[in-house]
Amino acid sequence: MTGRAFLETARLVLRPLAVVDRAACVAALNDLAITRWLAAVPHPYNPADFDGFLPMQPPGRRWAITQGGVFAGVIALDPHFGYWLVPGAQGLGVATEAGRAVLAAHFADPQAGDLVSGYLAGNVASANVLGKLGFMLTGQSKVHVRALDAEVTHLDMVLTRAAWAAVNPLVIDTPRLRLDPLTQEDAETFRALVTTPDIGRMLFIFPPDYSHDAACAMMGQNRWAGTRPLRLAIRQGGRMIGTIGLGAGDLPDIYYFLAPDCAGQGLMREAITAFCPAVRRHFGLAGLGAKVFTDNPASAHLLETCGFVRIGEDRVHSAQRAAPHPVWIYRQG
Repeated sequence: MTGRAFLETARLVLRPLAVVDRAACVAALNDLAITRWLAAVPHPYNPADFDGFLPMQPPGRRWAITQGGVFAGVIALDPHFGYWLVPGAQGLGVATEAGRAVLAAHFADPQAGDLVSGYLAGNVASANVLGKLGFMLTGQSKVHVRALDAEVTHLDMVLTRAAWAAVNPLVIDTPRLRLDPLTQEDAETFRALVTTPDIGRMLFIFPPDYSHDAACAMMGQNRWAGTRPLRLAIRQGGRMIGTIGLGAGDLPDIYYFLAPDCAGQGLMREAITAFCPAVRRHFGLAGLGAKVFTDNPASAHLLETCGFVRIGEDRVHSAQRAAPHPVWIYRQG
C-alpha cells in the first residue's frame, strides 16, 4: 500500500527523500549518537550507503522531514514505523508532529491495519514520542545494531486504529469555538436540533420524528476513527451548538448546522473557515463540495464568503420536505 507523497503540518513539510538530501543524511548518520539507535544503519555511513538506499524509497511510505525548507530527518512506515532527526531538530516536538501527520495519512484509509514499531533499550526520547502517538508495548526482542556491532534489547510496540484515534482526536480550535468528535452525551442535543423545523428542512437525512435512539446510533457511527465520512461537534463554552461534517469520495461535500439562537454572530463562518483547510490538509483533498437548498440564501452566501463557488444546480430530497427541491451545488478548490 502506498500513500501520500507529500504531507504538511503547522511547521513541517514531509516530501520524498531525494538526491539533494545526500549530504545532510551522510553528515547526520555519521554521528554515532544517532546511528546507535538505528539498528539497520552502518557506521561509518558513506555517500554510497545513501545512494544504495535512495532507490528503495516507495512513494508515500518514507519521507524527508523538512522545516522551513531545511532537512530535519527521515520518517517511514516501511517496513515499520520509525524516524530519526538531525541534532538541531531534536527535543522540539518535530518527531511527534511529523509522526502524527504520517499516522493520520495511514489511518485515513479505512482498510489500513495496525502498525508495529519500537525502540532500543535506553532510548527514552523515542519511547516518549511513541507513547504520545498511541503505541503500546507488546514485548521485547533482540536485534543486531550494525553501528555498534552488538545485540541490543528492542522494546516491541504496536499501534491499533482504536489506540491511535483515542490519543489523536481531530480537534480544531478557533477564537470562539472548538470543533471536536461527537460523543454519546451529545445525542439528545443533536436530536433536538435536527428536528427543529427551521434546521431540519435545510438538511437532507433527518426526519421530523428522528428519535433519541437514532441519534445515539449516529453518535456511534461518527465516532472518530481517522476516516471519512465524519462529523464534528461545534462547541462554544462547552455547549454543543451545532455540527460540521465531511463526506466520502474524492471531492467530498461538507455539511453543517447551527442552533438558531447562535445565528447572526459569524460563528458558522468561523467554523467553516477553520474546518475546510484543516480537513483538506488532514486527508490530502484537492477540493471540497457543498449543496444548499435554493430557499436557503443565507447558507449560500456563507459558502461564497468562505471561498466556495457555485457550479451548478440539482434537485435533492430532504426527509423534512414533501418533495425534492432545487439545490445549488458549490465547490471550493
